[in-house]
Amino acid sequence: MKIDTRNWPELLQQTGDRLNDWMNSINPNDLILCVFGFSVVFVLRKLLAGGSVRATQSLLSQFSVTLSEEVTSQLEKASEILIVTFAVYLALQVFHPPELVGNFLYRGISSVAIIAVFGTWFQLSGPFASLLRSDKLSPVNVETDWIQRITQFAVLLFGLTSLLKVWQVDIAGALTGVGVLGAGLAIATQDLIRNLVAGMTNMSEKRFKTGDAIQVDGQFLGSVKRIDLRSTLVVGFDQIPRHIPNSDLSNSVVLNYSEMIHRRIMLNVPLLLTSTQEQVEAVRDGLQYYHQTCGDFDLSDDAPKYICVSNLGASSIDIFFYVRTTGPNYDQYLQVKERLTLEILNIVKGAGATLAYPTQTIRLDGDA
Repeated sequence: MKIDTRNWPELLQQTGDRLNDWMNSINPNDLILCVFGFSVVFVLRKLLAGGSVRATQSLLSQFSVTLSEEVTSQLEKASEILIVTFAVYLALQVFHPPELVGNFLYRGISSVAIIAVFGTWFQLSGPFASLLRSDKLSPVNVETDWIQRITQFAVLLFGLTSLLKVWQVDIAGALTGVGVLGAGLAIATQDLIRNLVAGMTNMSEKRFKTGDAIQVDGQFLGSVKRIDLRSTLVVGFDQIPRHIPNSDLSNSVVLNYSEMIHRRIMLNVPLLLTSTQEQVEAVRDGLQYYHQTCGDFDLSDDAPKYICVSNLGASSIDIFFYVRTTGPNYDQYLQVKERLTLEILNIVKGAGATLAYPTQTIRLDGDA
């Protein structure tokens, strides 16, 4: 409705007359009923809000999602405000206020509801972003500060747009300017956007998480310390931090050593060419027995168990030993290799054999 501002006294007089007529037309019984109903709703607002939040929690529990006390408290506050504003809206529907006053009241109620909803989203952006740290939802543990900042900015933008829309403020020109500005920013920040999308891809693929030991392109090896908006911080075992762009990680072959279930041991046990068949078989059988009984190796059906005479080399008879340990722990792996090495020496010695090693004989022809 367009308002003629050229004659304010007359406009105010008309508005006052309409308000007087409307107030005189109100049925006292309806007024008492509405006041009573609003009072009941206002008194029971906490109980009603708590019931709605508990129903939401029950629904989310079906998806193994639990709400923290902070989230529950914020949702209950927002529900209380929405319940009260809805009660006021119903009361206005009963009394039918004049158009000018009614429009103002309806827009005021809508504004309160919008502020309650978007304000709650703004407050909960941090807790919801922190859900990415939960192993129940995702094993990817990332720095969520930037996600929280982007979420809060989006909530403010949509909330402000909704408020302006309620009060019928023309924002078409502003939106056009924002669109042009956004297109320019997209071109200027295409590298940032590419890294942002790549970071989200790395997260969705669950390639690694904070604390994992990774190797990039078969060269750089280090530990993931932080996954951020543009790059991932990886500290090498030389303790030098590397900020690797997410797009580079997305396009690289990344080996995640922390996701290993087992470690393999692959080696050759070389015996002298002069070793007898009985000695070679005794060493092989001793290694097989140790593999089965020591408890250091994985004996499941899908685990590799290759212990056999494999090669007749230029200077040795080789026994191939290829098995898998029971766990991925590196310290445990070193201890397993130490025990295996000492046992190999005992087995070879017990079989009366000798380990071979490369030798060269140089003959010098002296002067006759």
